[in-house]
Amino acid sequence: MLRGERMAIEITPSGQACGATVRGVDLTRPLDAHTVGEIRAAWLEHHVLAFPGQPMSDGDLERFTLSFGPIR
Repeated sequence: MLRGERMAIEITPSGQACGATVRGVDLTRPLDAHTVGEIRAAWLEHHVLAFPGQPMSDGDLERFTLSFGPIR
């Protein structure tokens, strides 16, 4: 991947009343605003998102969560 090039996010609906699987994003790295927007839109559409195969540390989880607003 070239520097500055964004990974393509793949969102696969579960086929159930809600939920989707998200692939093509590395949650162990900071996300750009466009990627956060894509994830937010998927969350609003599908209500539950799964990100399989993400070996996240506590710090990764906190950074990802803060991308969507403050922790209360």
